[in-house]
Amino acid sequence: MPPLVPLASVDRSTMRWQRTSETPLEFVLSSGESPVARLRWAHAGGSLASLDYADGSWTLKRGGFLNPHITVRRSAAGEVLARLTAHLSHHAIELPGGPTFRFHRAGMLVPAWKVSRDDGTELLHIEPVREGRRLEGGAVIASEEGAKFSGLLLLIALAWHFIVLAWFEDEALVPLEGP
Repeated sequence: MPPLVPLASVDRSTMRWQRTSETPLEFVLSSGESPVARLRWAHAGGSLASLDYADGSWTLKRGGFLNPHITVRRSAAGEVLARLTAHLSHHAIELPGGPTFRFHRAGMLVPAWKVSRDDGTELLHIEPVREGRRLEGGAVIASEEGAKFSGLLLLIALAWHFIVLAWFEDEALVPLEGP
């Protein structure tokens, strides 16, 4: 794989996640032919993942049972850079000392997700791409305002980590469904 390039050096309006490995599970975020970030899970069935990008790396991990959340840290024990808190009817992405964003489904019958400001301004639209039941990747569309946001990679990484975990949890339930 070519070296990762800085997000600021590519077109941020349209990007894609593409599955590149099964074990460990790995997705690469690209803009055109330029890879921007790599999200790799530590082991199958877990939530710990690392995101590598041109300027460094972060860890992402789901935690909490009664108050489920995902955190992004500079390292496994480092400072929290962002947190996605999941609730039944809505989810929130918080940047410590910064803004809070809404993270929600695009619609009841649409598998896509949106990240928007509290005033409803959409920053990101992320739509999983599947082949049969298999999650192959996802399309990431940033609005003009979203493409300019300095924390764009944090929002994309948190949202995608959540989407992937939710996808595999749904897949795990399939054998329990009737014919």
